[in-house]
Amino acid sequence: MKKLLLVGGGHTHLHVIQKLKDNPITDVEVTLISPSQFQYYSDMFGAYTEGLYDKSQIRIDLETLAKNSKINWLQGAVTSIDSQQKMVLTSNGDIHSFDAISFNIGSLTADTDIPGVVEYAYRIKPNYHFVDTISEVHKSDKVVIVGGGAAAIEISLSLQSWRKKNHVTTPVTLVSPDRLLQEKRKKISDKIEEIVFQKGINFIKNEEITSVKHNKIITSLHNEIYFDKLLWLAGPNPPGLFSTSNLPVDDQGYLKVEDTLQVKKYPFMFGAGDCVSFMKYPNIDKAGVNAVKQGAVLFKNLKGFFETGEGELYTPQKNDLSIMSLGDKGGFLNYKKHLITGRLAWYLKKWIDTRYSKLYKD
Repeated sequence: MKKLLLVGGGHTHLHVIQKLKDNPITDVEVTLISPSQFQYYSDMFGAYTEGLYDKSQIRIDLETLAKNSKINWLQGAVTSIDSQQKMVLTSNGDIHSFDAISFNIGSLTADTDIPGVVEYAYRIKPNYHFVDTISEVHKSDKVVIVGGGAAAIEISLSLQSWRKKNHVTTPVTLVSPDRLLQEKRKKISDKIEEIVFQKGINFIKNEEITSVKHNKIITSLHNEIYFDKLLWLAGPNPPGLFSTSNLPVDDQGYLKVEDTLQVKKYPFMFGAGDCVSFMKYPNIDKAGVNAVKQGAVLFKNLKGFFETGEGELYTPQKNDLSIMSLGDKGGFLNYKKHLITGRLAWYLKKWIDTRYSKLYKD
């Protein structure tokens, strides 16, 4: 019997595992390997931070999901890959062989090489650290968040709302090296910055962090910003696994794949989500919505690899709907040129998120 290894429990692999329940691959033993039994759904992180969900609502039990689909479950992290011998080594010291392998392990956090970040800052990647990290941040009086992307904005606004409800008067401080959502149109950045100010967040922009001490950060303008807890949400960074295993990577270190989700040099190797870079679409966002949409293509191409030789090509969609939590059950919806803020946007987000999460719990 041939062997397929699924490394990581991200959005794309969740779809594959669920599909395998009713559509197994003929004469193939499938094994899922991931460092944590639980995969947390990042689109619900803001509402969890605000106190609107409990942890059972935002996590998926990979072991149960695997069992229901009659595939093997192993808890551990893949630490190296031998592409010639078709074997992986795990953090448990185990070696596993494969005929095909797929990676959906997400990304890590950028700029952790800045002095003091590793020692003094909390991070939420890998995402099974999220619940414990937020628990620590909830207990703190003086919280500083570094980042200018959607995650930093959502967590800042949601935490500000939680603190208001729990009578914590010290505002959250958000520090961004650029305008917020700098990859979006300036109109969108201006609107979200206006909301951040309205919510009472201490917002500092256009200042980069040069170093972190045990209770303060120092910026490029030589400002000192003190904290009890520092949450580092500085954007994505590739996992080092692919570079150290001498696999084909782009200039940043992301695994290079074709639009079949395969590595050109090693057709038995697949990848999806934030850990990969598409040769044909190098500028695709590291966003969950893209990983979700890669699921159907990955499943069909894995089936095709072992059974029919047929497959599909992945084409990113333009102008995807995006909704951020603003705290106080408010949402920030952006679709094409439309921008909607308020409760309607938040309830739409809630419906989408809870519907998606429940797909993998029945």
